Amino acid sequence: MRRKPTTSVCLALLFLVGFSNPGFPDVSPGDTVDASNWQKAEGLLPESVLNWVRKGDFILQIGELALDPKTTHPEYLLKALEDNKGRYDLDSRGGIVDLPSGRTAGYILGLPFPELDPADSKVVHKIMYNHQYMQHAYGHFRFNFQLIWVGRSGFEREVQAKWQSASLTCHPDARDISNPEGIEKYSILLVTKPYDIAGTAIMLWRYLSPDTPDNTFGYIPAVRRVRRMSAANRSDTFIGSDECVDDANGYDGKISAFDWKLLRVQEGLVPFLDTKPYSFSQNEAGEWVTPKDVKPVIYGYQAKDWKGAPWAPTNLVWVKRPMYVIEMTPKDRYYNYGTHYLWADPETYATTYKIIYDRSGKYWKTLYMVNFFCQSPDKKMALVAVAGQNIIDERADHATITENCGPRNIWTMFAQVDLDDFSMAGFQKFCK
Repeated sequence: MRRKPTTSVCLALLFLVGFSNPGFPDVSPGDTVDASNWQKAEGLLPESVLNWVRKGDFILQIGELALDPKTTHPEYLLKALEDNKGRYDLDSRGGIVDLPSGRTAGYILGLPFPELDPADSKVVHKIMYNHQYMQHAYGHFRFNFQLIWVGRSGFEREVQAKWQSASLTCHPDARDISNPEGIEKYSILLVTKPYDIAGTAIMLWRYLSPDTPDNTFGYIPAVRRVRRMSAANRSDTFIGSDECVDDANGYDGKISAFDWKLLRVQEGLVPFLDTKPYSFSQNEAGEWVTPKDVKPVIYGYQAKDWKGAPWAPTNLVWVKRPMYVIEMTPKDRYYNYGTHYLWADPETYATTYKIIYDRSGKYWKTLYMVNFFCQSPDKKMALVAVAGQNIIDERADHATITENCGPRNIWTMFAQVDLDDFSMAGFQKFCK
């Protein structure tokens, strides 16, 4: 992974010619890539993922999307992608500046940086801001999810949890919310099962200012006390799993907490749940909910006669997509991870892979995301949803699967959420 960064000129040329992979074999829709022909995917995957294919842990079914991801966004966001061109930039602190006024930006409708230039020295910060603002684009959020422990012998344990968040920027409903403290988002994560850890909870207050660190609070039932967490605590393993809190959505930490560098622009193979969008609609409360017919990801431990890794997905479609390959290094010397490498899609604004090294510089883990698309019948509301994410600890030969949106986990977007839940008194209602 430790390759020298490509020059700005070469990056720009690569961007213009369509993210090609000169000198490498290639794949086509309909191909199956496995241990017998793994070389076909060389250069299109991180080395760790390619190695899974090489040794027979993963088998890739190659396909192509039956939609244009650039258009699979809410109608208001597509308009904002035009309106926001050239409107925002970054200051020396890494904060977003509204250029017409010259002031630090507060509320922003849509994504702040619709135009990405690989030659721009600030391009990685802009990619990451777009990535995080996409998480605000669907308003307040509410959903259930599962964490599933899987070893070489198969299924071990399942934890059920709930997530709810309130975003105070990006989406139209946030425009009129009073926000004197400059909050970007609130979130609460609550473990509901099994009994021995039920009630474990984490609350986050994230601020728009790059200089203001997150306020994170944790509750552990065994001590019956809410405690303030440091930024480094967000890199601790979460309830004994292989992932940490910052691993959510690829990276869910503060952008200013890392040093960032663009290494290269290329094509990469990205796992999707399906090639076509699922239809979704509003409920009686006016909230947008994902459908129940979203197919589940089937993993090796669930598939009959599967010979690969028990944590490997068996029913995904792997599609070539443009990728920015990014190096990120924590500024906090107590952060448990060392340098990471993110693969990010500049059109869906999703991160697909995170390759994690420890603080001594040795390879440790790989995380990947599985996305799919939802669209209303009139196409005025559309989104990229997360079916799950999987993090594999190569040293422990163990994985934690996060089952997100699917048949048993309905996502509620533009949800009716009480902001008082994110006060200390409100949080303590969850801590039981």
